[in-house]
This record gives sequence, structure tokens and C-alpha cells, in this order.
Amino acid sequence: MFSRVAVSLFSLLLVVACSDRGPSYPKVTPPDGYLQRAENQEEGRRIFRQLCAECHGRPSEGRSQRADFFYPPAPNFTSPLYRQADPAYLFWRIRKGKTVEPYLSRGSVMPAYGAHFSEEETWSIVAYLRVRSEVSSD
Repeated sequence: MFSRVAVSLFSLLLVVACSDRGPSYPKVTPPDGYLQRAENQEEGRRIFRQLCAECHGRPSEGRSQRADFFYPPAPNFTSPLYRQADPAYLFWRIRKGKTVEPYLSRGSVMPAYGAHFSEEETWSIVAYLRVRSEVSSD
């Protein structure tokens, strides 16, 4: 009886320890309506093209061939999943980059842009990433 209980408890602990709960991040919110404004999305697009496309863009946007060797790979944000992504997560990920877990131990090469972008610029990038998959010709 004791061994069944011990095995059950061990199994439960293993499941909890191995579950992918995702990273913990601050629940910040953009200013009201910020993500929906076309001018903010366009500013995010401009920043993306200038500073992010080398790793996250399509080949036609200037994606570097070295980005093909990143592991884990850098997403190009055209998946519809990014339309539903928590804006707070995208904001946090842009600002912290590879300096936080689980990305640090997984070998991410994403720089932390918190010192390089203002909060408004970061929210503009988030605004653009959320509509990027809807844009037919970037």
C-alpha cells in the first residue's frame, strides 16, 4: 500500500515539475487603445523593419542567413498565434530577451531591448506583431 502511494506521489511531482507552465512575467498593460491605433502599428512596423527583421523577418524583409542557424529559431511572427498572444508577454520578452528563464538556459540569442526602446516604442512593436500575420504584403 505504501509503495503505491509513494509511486503516485512521485508521479504527481514528476508531472508538475515537467509541465510547461510558461514563463512568469509582469502583467503590464498598454495605454487604452494603443495597440489598435494604425499610427502605433506603423511605428512598430518601422522599428521592426529597421532593427528586428534581420532575425525575425522574411527573406524579402532582409532576414539574415545566419538567423537560419539559431536554436531555438527566431519566429517571424506571421503565425495567427501572435494575434492572440498576451501583449504583456510580448512586451516583457522584447524588453528582457535572453536574460530571463526559460530563454537563458534554452540558448536564445534574443538581445534585451529594455535599455534601447522606450516603453512606447516597445508597445508599438507589440502592436505591429499582433497584426503582422494579418498583413498580406509586408
